[in-house]
Amino acid sequence: MLHKRFWGLSVAAIILIVSLFWATTAFAGDGVIHVVRRGDTVGNLGWQYRVSSRAIVVANRLANPDLIYVGQRLVIPVRGGPTPRPPTPTPCPCEEIVILSPARGVTITNPVTVTGLAAGFEQSVVIAVLDGSAGEIGRAYGVIEGEYGQQGPFTTAVPFTPPANSQPGRIQVWSVSPRDGAIEHLSSVSVMVQGLELDPLLSQLERAVAAKDYAALRPLMTDPFPLERYRSQAITLTPAQAVAQLQKDYLGPGAPRLDFSVDARVLLGDRVKFAPDILHVVYSVGWGPGREDDAFLLIGDAAGRARWAGMIYVPRGQVDYR
Repeated sequence: MLHKRFWGLSVAAIILIVSLFWATTAFAGDGVIHVVRRGDTVGNLGWQYRVSSRAIVVANRLANPDLIYVGQRLVIPVRGGPTPRPPTPTPCPCEEIVILSPARGVTITNPVTVTGLAAGFEQSVVIAVLDGSAGEIGRAYGVIEGEYGQQGPFTTAVPFTPPANSQPGRIQVWSVSPRDGAIEHLSSVSVMVQGLELDPLLSQLERAVAAKDYAALRPLMTDPFPLERYRSQAITLTPAQAVAQLQKDYLGPGAPRLDFSVDARVLLGDRVKFAPDILHVVYSVGWGPGREDDAFLLIGDAAGRARWAGMIYVPRGQVDYR
């Protein structure tokens, strides 16, 4: 009786495992039906099932191999059933360079780790990160593991300069020709590049200053927050201390507005030297008791996010740039 009960449980377990496997893969004649999951690409599926990407494209009449979607049923033209994904990457017969991660459409942050399979001159590949205008914002060199001259895996962290705002971008991987240094076997994947979100910060800052919303200003500030009177030494405050002083002496009695039509750096010229982490400077008027003073709001990069990183206050009598 115990043996029969144990056998029944084993059969149930086997049926459960098989049913879970077949939930995303089923047979279709000489091929396999694969239900697309998040992160799948035609290149990845070619590697997984050991067939060429072109064979998958032809079998499914795909007009654009980059446009597959979660839940789509793709015919994989393989014989003898599905080939399980191996625990480590194995050579792919379909392309010289295959990008395994990041997957298409994923949001990347700095630095981005790129993995894949490749064959290249001197076992190396070049990896670049492009922004929405196709400008290169990061580059690194990857080392291919494995036998010299053969396709093997690579994993490389690529640092890049985050754009001001999030935008579509692209990861490109290529090898260099030993003959003339030209690009060979270029492979790419479209991604979303995480930016510093400068525009949303400026919108929040403009609203909070106009409304004198001190509670809204505090989370926009860096800690510490430098507050400087023009051509004087800056004092370093916490956001709470800075807000209290703004409310008492500068913003509270004034009626300031942010003037985005003025290039603040050009206006100041060489009068002020800004730290390298200052991304943007906003010119503002209407500060102080007489509502005639100016301020320059400094926007910096704080751990990959744009933040209000300090302020230069200019009393009317010290203005020498207009």
